[in-house]
Amino acid sequence: MKKFLPPFLLALALIGGFTACNSPESTTAGLKLELTSIERAGDGTVRVAWRVQNPNVFPYLLSKTASKLSLNGTLVATLTDDSPLGVPAQSRADRTAELKLANATATAVVDQAVAQGSAAYRVDSILTVLLLDEQTEKIRLTVSGTVPVTAK
Repeated sequence: MKKFLPPFLLALALIGGFTACNSPESTTAGLKLELTSIERAGDGTVRVAWRVQNPNVFPYLLSKTASKLSLNGTLVATLTDDSPLGVPAQSRADRTAELKLANATATAVVDQAVAQGSAAYRVDSILTVLLLDEQTEKIRLTVSGTVPVTAK
C-alpha cells in the first residue's frame, strides 16, 4: 500500500497542474458596463451615455463593443461602436453614442421613458478587448438597472 501511495499522489499533482494551466479564467474579469443617461434631442435623435469600469491593475483597450439595449422590457436599439476605447487601470472610461431606434415601438418606448424621467434598462453586450498585437478576448456582459431619460 505504501508503494502505491506516492505514485498515486504524484499523478494527482500532475493532473491538477495540467488542468490549472488550461483554466479558462479571464484576464479581464471584473470589467463592468453601465448606462449613465439617455437624452432625446429636439430633432428626435437619441443619445446614450455609457461607462466601462475597470477594477483591475491593468489598463485595457476595447477595440469594439456591440450591445442590445432594452428599455422597460422592449428592445429599442442595437449599438455597435468600432472606435477604440482605452480603459485605464482601476478607473473608468465614458462614451456617448447616437441610438438608431429599431422601429416605431422603440420610439414610443423612449417617448414614454422621457415622460417618466427614467427607465429600467437591460444591456446585453460583447466587449472585444485587444490583449496583445492582434490577440483579442470577447467578454459577454449583461447588465440591468435604471437610467435617467431626458429631453432637450
